[in-house]
Amino acid sequence: MLFYRDYSAFSGGHLKVWDYFQHVRSSDRHRAEIFLDPASAPASPWQGDPGLVDRYDPEGADILFLAGTDWTALAAHPGIEERIPVVNLVQGLRHARPETPHFGFLSRPATRICVSPAVAEALRATGICNGPIHVIPNGIDFDLLPEGTAAASADLFLGGAKQPQLARALAARLQAEGYRVDLQIEPLPRQDYLARMAGAPIALLLPFAEEGFYLPALEAMALGRVVICPDCGGNRSFCIDGETALMPPAALAPLAQAVAEASRSPGLAQALRQRAREISKMHDIRTERAAFLDLLRHIGPQ
Repeated sequence: MLFYRDYSAFSGGHLKVWDYFQHVRSSDRHRAEIFLDPASAPASPWQGDPGLVDRYDPEGADILFLAGTDWTALAAHPGIEERIPVVNLVQGLRHARPETPHFGFLSRPATRICVSPAVAEALRATGICNGPIHVIPNGIDFDLLPEGTAAASADLFLGGAKQPQLARALAARLQAEGYRVDLQIEPLPRQDYLARMAGAPIALLLPFAEEGFYLPALEAMALGRVVICPDCGGNRSFCIDGETALMPPAALAPLAQAVAEASRSPGLAQALRQRAREISKMHDIRTERAAFLDLLRHIGPQ
């Protein structure tokens, strides 16, 4: 299976492609290879990987794996998806919007893997998808999660890189109310981000208004944090308001009120943590891997 990536900097999208690359590598029926666009940054997860190839030769592959705008790499090979099966990982709701370049790829033949039911529903609603649509929810490698610190370094972790203006205003308000806030705006290496999130009992996370699958909220649940996270579409299968998380609107007053509610109600906080830990266990990376490898049994050379 041949992968393609144009890697500029770490992102959740690249992380999930890396996971799928590792899924293929774990199989005794398939071999994973990847070509990195020459403009890619040097510090990619694939740097020095034995599966890295120096030439993109899609015609020589048994199966092509594409995500995001990787389809553009096939420009010199018109109609190749009619000859060689394509697995297309779809991670965002934007793929279903006609004004985006991603929309134009939906009519091309492929087996599509959606990272959440919300993404699959959006794709089906377009009516133009060519090929089967499968849902494989994103998984977590629990072995990579840090353990919570014995003494919390803050009252809450505020992940605000995607909503910096709101995050800064919210941090100022909460600090004025006496909370110790660990505000994260600048991008962090993945393990540093997880360690910061593990250092507070509450994780207040601000996704974009629409996300295909908002992994930080699920990671916070797996870490045993109380999660406060507005609805973003792709978090609805695991963020259940009042059961696994608090989901106020993405506005200053309701977010601050949710922090007060979680901080002053130990019973509620404990109930949220317990149910969230339970639902996070349904997203083990091994479950994702098994579902994908089972799907591959029906694609490509048998």
